[in-house]
Amino acid sequence: MLLIFTYLITFQYISSNPSFEDYTFLLVEKFKIGRKGKEINMILNSLISESILFTNSKRSYSQEIQRNRKSDVLIDKLNFNGDIMNEFAFKLKLDDTKLNNNKISGEFGLGIAKDKSNTLVDTLYEEKLISNKMLEIEVVEEDSKDALYLEFEPKINNYYFADLSSRDDFEDFLYSEGWICDLSHIIFGSNKKELSFNNSLEIKGKVVFDTRTKYIYIPKNYLKYIQRMWSIKGDGCKTILDSETEEKYFRCNLTAENDIYSMPSLYLIIGGYGYRLKPEDLFEKEGKHLNCLIRFIDEENDLWILGIPFLREYKLLFDYNNTRVGFSGENILNYKDEYDKWVAQMAEEDSRIFSENTIDAIILIIGTIIGICIILYVAYYLYKYWKGEKKHFQLQPVSGAGGPSASLL
Repeated sequence: MLLIFTYLITFQYISSNPSFEDYTFLLVEKFKIGRKGKEINMILNSLISESILFTNSKRSYSQEIQRNRKSDVLIDKLNFNGDIMNEFAFKLKLDDTKLNNNKISGEFGLGIAKDKSNTLVDTLYEEKLISNKMLEIEVVEEDSKDALYLEFEPKINNYYFADLSSRDDFEDFLYSEGWICDLSHIIFGSNKKELSFNNSLEIKGKVVFDTRTKYIYIPKNYLKYIQRMWSIKGDGCKTILDSETEEKYFRCNLTAENDIYSMPSLYLIIGGYGYRLKPEDLFEKEGKHLNCLIRFIDEENDLWILGIPFLREYKLLFDYNNTRVGFSGENILNYKDEYDKWVAQMAEEDSRIFSENTIDAIILIIGTIIGICIILYVAYYLYKYWKGEKKHFQLQPVSGAGGPSASLL
């Protein structure tokens, strides 16, 4: 019924506005999203803040929203709670390049804009349907498939938070409205001794959370390190190059399954806390092989893209007011003390480097000034010398027959 109603509203708007330059208003029920109620298929996109209305749910998303890579994109289920029939106007931006089919589909933007806003969340807040600008995301397995649920009134008691990092390097990039946090270290291990902060690898990278992909994307320069830590070598496992996408990934024989699942977990240290990625959650069976859900890509900004494998492990809370991301789940390691010391050391190091550079700059400036003074003095001396020499050469009149003449003194 909701799909039919959506189509009628949209068709009427399209018929009366062929330019598609404005927004359409889609009337929906109250967004108290739970696990009961009416369902509608939408793309939940944490990398954009606007919501877009398409007309062809069968089209390929690989070119538009997967950075020109062919990859599985999840069409997630939003469950509209049917208990409260509270209608309101919700803005959906029309994508006029896809108006070629009568079947309605769409994409809900869950990202955060420069002004800390989000079209979906702001609309709900302004309509007083939610009390704060927060959004919880949880991946739940249903019938051997992943479903992604949204909760707009989350409880934040069990969350660990990380502030957003600078997005200056992503201004004209796909992730300019994504939830980007600093990724300071990674560490492999299965016990307390191995998982010591002293054994971590400092990387000073960034992570962004992508609700549309089934993969974890990692820059290629970490491939050999992860390959070594997991002992991916020999006939059991190989590194495969996808000729279409230029991505690399690990493929193992089923006979190596026990060896794979006994490998150490990978922990990502975000904001001082370690979040686990287990090997058994990062491989999927395909025929006689196990394909790793980590894809190694060319990435200039040292950005790690965390998709569904991470969201299966941890619920995320997007806090629009405070521009931070919360994490809730099991096996979260607390490195906060060591992390804070590391941050302080980095700040001290930066300060020292700044001081050294400042001193060097001052010395350079003083040296430059002295050099300029010397050059000016030499120029002045040469000028005075040239003036003095010129006085030795004069033209003087001489009296006598034949009229005036010149003599050289």
